[in-house]
Amino acid sequence: MVSVAIQNVRNIGVTPVSVTYGPHTMSFQNGHVFDFVMNFNYRGGTGCSDCTFEWNERVDLPAHATHPANTWTDMYTVGSPTSPIWIPWTTKVIPCPAGGNLTVTFTDPPSLGNAPGRTLTRMLEFRLVARSGSGCGCCSLRSATATATQVLVMVNGVLDTSASSFTIGPSSTDP
Repeated sequence: MVSVAIQNVRNIGVTPVSVTYGPHTMSFQNGHVFDFVMNFNYRGGTGCSDCTFEWNERVDLPAHATHPANTWTDMYTVGSPTSPIWIPWTTKVIPCPAGGNLTVTFTDPPSLGNAPGRTLTRMLEFRLVARSGSGCGCCSLRSATATATQVLVMVNGVLDTSASSFTIGPSSTDP
């Protein structure tokens, strides 16, 4: 079985919030923090292969060149593959051959940072997918997908929290 959820959405204002990824602690402001939780249940036996995930984002105002505007980009493989956000995935221990449950939680802080004098609206969409491993029979589902949309409105360098939002969208599964 594979399942996914977006949860623990928190607002970040002008006061920086620290997020820790393994040995790295980073500060963020003007946005949101959320957790993306993936649960995999591996069956015991031989031939187990690892499950995978896709972290797809589409944004109208990109933060860096590897993330083209209005284009779905897999941030793990293309957008920012060296980001410390991926530490929970790169350090996971697969429960094979005995089988068992594996939970991986990513904490993501999509934000605008400190932008003095800037006035802008940014829309960022998320399509986050967990996929079962091929040939291992670990999951009755091939994939599970969670979606969300964040809108951030900044006026003269100050986040307008009443106009900004983080909306968890529909989830789906692929048998």
